[in-house]
Amino acid sequence: MIKVGDTGFLRALETSDLDWLYSIENNAEWWHLGISKEPWSKDVLSKYIHSQPGNLMRDGQLRLILEVEGSPLGALDIYDYDPIARKGGLGIVMNQEAQGKGLAKMAMGSFVQYLLQTIGLNMVYAVTPITNEASIALFESLHFKNSGTLRHWVLQKGQFQDAYLFQLVQA
Repeated sequence: MIKVGDTGFLRALETSDLDWLYSIENNAEWWHLGISKEPWSKDVLSKYIHSQPGNLMRDGQLRLILEVEGSPLGALDIYDYDPIARKGGLGIVMNQEAQGKGLAKMAMGSFVQYLLQTIGLNMVYAVTPITNEASIALFESLHFKNSGTLRHWVLQKGQFQDAYLFQLVQA
């Protein structure tokens, strides 16, 4: 487990996360942020959980759960992991009731520190729609640099949106 301040920790998925994961993956309001655009069954998600704890080298991705006081409040992902170039993309989703409390910043800060120091990555990046003010503020607060605009990157409600590419390079 990875400690997140004095508040909670990041951990691998557990069987008990099935209902929570089901609600996250099937929230159509968030589908524009990921690759999947269709509902997931509990059976498929259960198999995914059972294939955990996952292996970043084997799978090229890893999802950790932010647990606070015994409840899952968010998920953090590294995807597109490249062990040769030592880089990967980051994603985060937080329960609505956990938003706006600084938990995302603490959790992402701990996750990034783990990836840079323990895993040995040189660079992490995140792509966020230009309208997602909370994500922009999150990555800027963690000293990610806006490296450019990706034109028409996200399709939401039938409209293409630009997205920002944020990078944090190991100093």
